Amino acid sequence: MERRRLGGSDLELSVIGLGTWVFGGRWGGTEDEDSLAACHAAIDAGVNWIDTADIYGQGRAERVVGQVVRDRPGEVLVATKGGVAWSFEDGALKIWREASGAYLRMSLERSLQALGLERVDLYQVHWPVPGVPAEDTMGTLRDLQREGKIRWFGVSNYHLADLEAAGAAAPFASYQPGYHVMRRQIEDAELPWCAEHGVGVIAYGPLSHGLLTGKMNADTTFPGNDWRAASEFFADGHLGERVQVVRELQRIADASGRPGGAAELGVMWVLRRPEVTSAIVGARNAEQARANAALAGAPLTADEEAAIDAVLAAHPVASREYGHGEPPVRT
Repeated sequence: MERRRLGGSDLELSVIGLGTWVFGGRWGGTEDEDSLAACHAAIDAGVNWIDTADIYGQGRAERVVGQVVRDRPGEVLVATKGGVAWSFEDGALKIWREASGAYLRMSLERSLQALGLERVDLYQVHWPVPGVPAEDTMGTLRDLQREGKIRWFGVSNYHLADLEAAGAAAPFASYQPGYHVMRRQIEDAELPWCAEHGVGVIAYGPLSHGLLTGKMNADTTFPGNDWRAASEFFADGHLGERVQVVRELQRIADASGRPGGAAELGVMWVLRRPEVTSAIVGARNAEQARANAALAGAPLTADEEAAIDAVLAAHPVASREYGHGEPPVRT
C-alpha cells in the first residue's frame, strides 16, 4: 500500500489507517475478539498505523490496540488522542472536553498504561476547548515529546482560528478532521492552512460513516447506542437525498471499473488532496478490515472528479456540517 509522509514528521503512514472508535462500542457494540481480528487483518493487508483514543470505550479500544502492537512489534504505528474527560453518574456516562496541559499529561499516562507502551508515535488533542490557552495545551505536548513519551503531536477537530493559535504556540505534525464528499467545509480554510504550514492531514469519516458502502437506504435507522441515531447527517430528513448521491457515485465507480465501488471512489476523493496523508477507515471485524484496505485504489482521474462535482452540485442539501457525538464544553 502507498505510504505518505505525515507533515514535517518522520512518520510514513499507509494511505489508509485503521479507525477504532467502533472498538469502544459507540457504533452499536462490538466484541474484543472481532476488534483484535480486524487489527491483524488490516496489518496483513498493508495498513501500518492505527488510530485510537482514550475515550473510545474509556480505554477499551486502547487495550485492544496495545495487545496487537505488542504481538506485532515494529509492524504498526499507534496514534491516540486525549482531551475528552468522562465520569459515570448514576450509571450513565458523562463526557466533556478538557485540553489543559495538566489534564493531557494525565490522560497520556493513562493511555500509555492502557496500551502497555512507553511511548506513542502520535498524540493528538481530541477537541479544542475555549478559554484554555494554546500555549498551555501545545507547550505541554512539546514537553511530553522532549520527555520521550510521544514521538509527534497534533490536533483534531480544530477550526482555522484554533489551528492558528496552536501553530503560534508550537509547530505540530498533524490535523485530524472529519472529511468526505458530503462534508467539504475544511477545503475553504483549514486545508490551505495545513498546506502552508506543513501539517499533515489524517481524515476521518471518508466513507461518510458507512453511507458510501451502499448498504443504507432512506429508511435506515440505528440503535440507541450508535451515535448516528442522533446525528443530523442521518436524521435531518435528507437521508434519502444522500442515498441517491451514493447511487450516482456507484455508477461513476462502475464506469471507471473500480472494484470497491462508491466506497473506493470516496476514499480516493479524500486522498486526491495533497494535504491529506491518510484516510482513517474503521472496521468492526477482519472482513471489513480487508475490504477497507482494498479501497486504496488508483488515483482519482480528472473525469471522475468532474463527475463527482456534478453529482454533488445536483444534490446541494446532501452536503452539510453536523454533529457526531462530540463532547460539550464543561460548564
